Amino acid sequence: MKTKLMTLQDATGFFRDGMTIMVGGFMGIGTPSRLVEALLESGVRDLTLIANDTAFVDTGIGPLIVNGRVRKVIASHIGTNPETGRRMISGEMDVVLVPQGTLIEQIRCGGAGLGGFSPQRVSAPS
Repeated sequence: MKTKLMTLQDATGFFRDGMTIMVGGFMGIGTPSRLVEALLESGVRDLTLIANDTAFVDTGIGPLIVNGRVRKVIASHIGTNPETGRRMISGEMDVVLVPQGTLIEQIRCGGAGLGGFSPQRVSAPS
């Protein structure tokens, strides 16, 4: 089976403006900080980030937000990052808040190739 593992240096070759990246972690704990640093160093912009939260200004994905690299965040919570709130209110950045369980199911369905997830039955009788 072909491996999907690669070095950070190899991964940087895939960085491009406007890309969507899903980042793990919870309030900055477990976030791949070297990946965040590499994204900052690469100069990539207009990112869409899928994450649990936006953590703090200096932790997790916060530095990407503070440096204006993020166009859109899909998360269950903005964390305690005031810059996320400011950019969301000013319209500089789109923020889509999704309940945590729903976000997890959307990710799971996408990974399984199911194409979508709706918490409601589409053909429910009225």
